Amino acid sequence: MAADINIEIIGLKDALKIINSMDKSLRREITKDFKMLMDPVIKDAVQLVPTDAPLSGMSRVWVTKSGTEILPWSNVKARRTIKAFTSGKKVRDTGFGFKQNLAVFGMKWTGPEAQIFDMAGKAKPNSPMAKALTEEFGSPSRVMWRAYERNENNVKENVRLLVNNVMREANRLIGSI
Repeated sequence: MAADINIEIIGLKDALKIINSMDKSLRREITKDFKMLMDPVIKDAVQLVPTDAPLSGMSRVWVTKSGTEILPWSNVKARRTIKAFTSGKKVRDTGFGFKQNLAVFGMKWTGPEAQIFDMAGKAKPNSPMAKALTEEFGSPSRVMWRAYERNENNVKENVRLLVNNVMREANRLIGSI
């Protein structure tokens, strides 16, 4: 006796979850494909990171009260922390009408250098550091958004193709149940 089961995939995260549960190598391949299509954006972003400390004070040691070392500027470390990512994390509702973990595909630049250099001046554009960075390197986002904009058309088309492939594969795997 056969049972008739209907499974509807609502979103991309659901599709990735199904693929991961049924074919882990295909899920890893999707992540590799995304990283490969984001490679030009990552390379552009890395080229936008200054080789020397953007401001003279950024070459000095800066340690927070808790003991975390934020600076001195490390060009090597700053460039190494720009990466593309694929997230299958469950969307979480904060209870205040906000949702977290919405991104499925993206790129990030982690570390204190990233936050200071790339976004300084977004909240307080009149601070002395923000003014100096904006004068020298332009307005925030100085690296990530600019790198994306340079490659926007190519990225949009390739991500659309990747998403269509993910949905097709998830439907194929469900059909084989």
